Amino acid sequence: MPRRASKALALVPVLIASLALAACGSDGTSVGQGYEAPKTGAGTRQATAFDPRDEPLGCFHAKGVEAEKDARYRDRINILPATTRAFVTFTGTLQDAQSRALRNTDDAAGAQAIGPALFTVGDLGDSELEKVEDCLDARGVRY
Repeated sequence: MPRRASKALALVPVLIASLALAACGSDGTSVGQGYEAPKTGAGTRQATAFDPRDEPLGCFHAKGVEAEKDARYRDRINILPATTRAFVTFTGTLQDAQSRALRNTDDAAGAQAIGPALFTVGDLGDSELEKVEDCLDARGVRY
């Protein structure tokens, strides 16, 4: 067998292995990585992605408080209009929220801890303030 043919045959297994490795994981679907929406219900093995903002946001809307998830942060809800500078940041635990509020860290300057949330009041009126606090209190009692 000529020398060139034997080199070409020797490269075939390397080529096959590299193609197999390149295919591994390239079409993966995973919640949280933006490829596929979470699936729920009977017969699914994929867990629903938990977002701590969903329940309070629904409560805010039900009470007539305009709010939206902040696209820059995965743990923050902005109260609208933006000129109020009011927002809610969710922490892992009640103790974490209280600790940040007491230390007055940059992300919690002037915030009050309500359950596992830090509520920065901004320029909200009394009516909106009460509604937001009610929603956060209702959620906080479960933690």
